Amino acid sequence: MSCRWLLTLAIFLSLPMGDHSPAWAGAWSQEKGSYYAKFSGIFYSSDEVYNDMGKRDPLGADEDRFDSRQGFFYLEYGLLDRLTLVAQMNAGELVFQDTLVVKWRRTRGTGDVDLGGKYQLVDDPIVIAPMVSFKLPTGYDQKRDPALGTGEPDLEFRMLAARSLYPWPLYIGAESGLRLRGGPYSNQVPYFLEVGATPHPRVFAKAYLDGKNTLTAGEEESAGIVGASVQVSEGDYTKAGVNVALHAGGPVWVEVLWESLVAGENIGAGKSWGIGVSYSYR
Repeated sequence: MSCRWLLTLAIFLSLPMGDHSPAWAGAWSQEKGSYYAKFSGIFYSSDEVYNDMGKRDPLGADEDRFDSRQGFFYLEYGLLDRLTLVAQMNAGELVFQDTLVVKWRRTRGTGDVDLGGKYQLVDDPIVIAPMVSFKLPTGYDQKRDPALGTGEPDLEFRMLAARSLYPWPLYIGAESGLRLRGGPYSNQVPYFLEVGATPHPRVFAKAYLDGKNTLTAGEEESAGIVGASVQVSEGDYTKAGVNVALHAGGPVWVEVLWESLVAGENIGAGKSWGIGVSYSYR
């Protein structure tokens, strides 16, 4: 496994893999029989990386760059009043411009599928919900470079918390947990912080921080995690983003997204923007 391939994979893993709905914070569940669906188009570009010291460097010796154009479908369905099923899938195109070896390397296809569920334990004053999700490596093909994923399944546990600041039209949310990754890949601690507001009944906006800390063997040993002897570390990162949604009428919302990697190690230092359309049924 070459260093250049690992760098390409690291950049891909920094892409936005979906986000929460414009109408609810992550911890709130869907009512029984209701659902929320969203399709998003996300565009990512990077010609720099954060090196192993957290400093920004050019992606390659020449004018190398990485771009992606992906579509994401996200679905929440209320199986019970407190139990919500979650699914996500994606497809698109990844392009790596390698001026040293070949001009372009391009991959088109479907990505991985994430399936899971969350259960709302507490309503007030803080909404708390544990969540479990499983990644199916459906998008991997070892002949493709850049690759659409790692080719290994992942299992993730998160605890989601949120609080409404009513009567102000604000809420705050936080998430963290542990992502157990298949194969030689290092386990990760994800984290997510958000502040959302509805300044008008037809407008929703939120700002957020989204990141992952990739655990070293020493960190895993101290945390009591078994099986950390072989690792491929893709690096750490923190992304900052803004999401604004406008009510288009009925159950339909239209939204825009912008985010940027603001800190990291061994990861692409790119920016993303996107547009989305969501539909909810209650």
